[in-house]
Amino acid sequence: MRLSTRTAVWVTCCLPLLALAIGPTGALAQEDNTGTNPVNFTYDSRLYFEMAELDDPGGSLITSTYELRWPLGRDVANVTGEDDGFYSRLGKKFGMRVRARYQSLSVDAPGAGAFGTSEVSGIGDIDARVLYMAYASKRAIIVPGLEAFFDTATNPALGNEANVLAPVLFAVFPGILGGRSLFAPGYQYLFDISGDDTKVSRSQIDLYFVWLLGKGKNWLIVDPQIVLDHENKREPALIEVEWGYMIAPSVGASTYVRPGVGIGSDKPYTWNLEFGFKYVWR
Repeated sequence: MRLSTRTAVWVTCCLPLLALAIGPTGALAQEDNTGTNPVNFTYDSRLYFEMAELDDPGGSLITSTYELRWPLGRDVANVTGEDDGFYSRLGKKFGMRVRARYQSLSVDAPGAGAFGTSEVSGIGDIDARVLYMAYASKRAIIVPGLEAFFDTATNPALGNEANVLAPVLFAVFPGILGGRSLFAPGYQYLFDISGDDTKVSRSQIDLYFVWLLGKGKNWLIVDPQIVLDHENKREPALIEVEWGYMIAPSVGASTYVRPGVGIGSDKPYTWNLEFGFKYVWR
């Protein structure tokens, strides 16, 4: 079943409100509820929008994304009233994330390649990820995981055209950059599992630097990324910088802006700009 444009936008906008409604009514103060630590497994609802100017072919892409994160197992513990048991401990080790997208793509050359038209809008691929905290100390945290991208796009131009698996590995180093900071480099390999015709084979290297400022009321992220596209023999790179602001620190409500630029001859876009809203609770 394909959703209409109006229905898809309505669902995308209303999901965060639903998450807010079912969240705790009396959230407790948290040490870090910015949502900037990729291995801090909390309940986390996000809605964000990205605008990008494409490089080759020229054009633009606007993406609306709804994202939900939660400690896998703690949801069962909350329902059963378990304070300290199997499911509570499970939620400290495993974190889950699900993302859904609505995209509007416009290219300068009508009829070029697989696009078939100069403009197309619709649902993109849905993806889900689970992380496992394999090792944790004051100096380092090692977190492997597995992500899956499902071929749910309503148009081939808006997705991978395949079901994709993507093992991932994070290494988090708190305080290595001074003060309330962390360095969290990550590696991910994506490959399609849809058949003999390989559509996706790429490695992604993510260098992720975070500084919490103003006693945790603001944050700065510098995020260089390198993509090694083994299938198409391309090596695009990009760098994004994020500035975030806690609207209501006690309940984990925040907003942020994230501009970025593409680097090199294989860059995916000339520039991009993302802004969004987060609600993080324990």
